[in-house]
Amino acid sequence: MKKILLFSLSLITLISCETNSIPVEGCTDPNAINYNPQADINNNSCDFTGDIIFYLDAAAGIYLYNEGVDKLTFYIDGNNIGSQYNDGGFYTAQTPPNCFDNFFTTGSVYWSNNSYTTISWEAIDETGYVWYDSEAYLEANTCTTMELTANKLTVYQENN
Repeated sequence: MKKILLFSLSLITLISCETNSIPVEGCTDPNAINYNPQADINNNSCDFTGDIIFYLDAAAGIYLYNEGVDKLTFYIDGNNIGSQYNDGGFYTAQTPPNCFDNFFTTGSVYWSNNSYTTISWEAIDETGYVWYDSEAYLEANTCTTMELTANKLTVYQENN
C-alpha cells in the first residue's frame, strides 16, 4: 500500500511540474520555403518563391513576325530569364501553358518577408527595342501566366 501511495505521489508531482520551454524563433509562414514548424516567434526571416511563364497568343506571334523580330527576351526586375525565337514563326498558345513548358519562357522569383510581391517585367527584342513592359502580382508557390497579345503590343507601342 505504501508503494502505491508513494508511486501515486511521485506521479502527481511529475505531472504538476511546469516545463520552462524556450521559445523558438524562425519563419512561421507555411507558404515560405524556409518554414519552421517548430518556430513560436516569427523573426521575419521568411523566404518565398513563385514562378511566372510568358507566352504569346497567335496574333502576337504574327505581329512580331511581321515586324521582323527574331528574338524576344523576357526580363524580370532587370534580370534576363530567357528568350523565345522566331524560327519561321514564334510558338504561341491560345490557353495558358503549364509552368516550365519547354516552348515558353518561365522564370522563378525569390523574395522575403511577405507571401506576395510585385515584379516588373519587359519583353525586349534582339536590337534592345522594348516591345512591352508591365508589372505583375505574384503569390508564393504559384505559377502566374503572362499572356502577351497583339492588342497589348499595339497599345504599348502607341503610348510609348
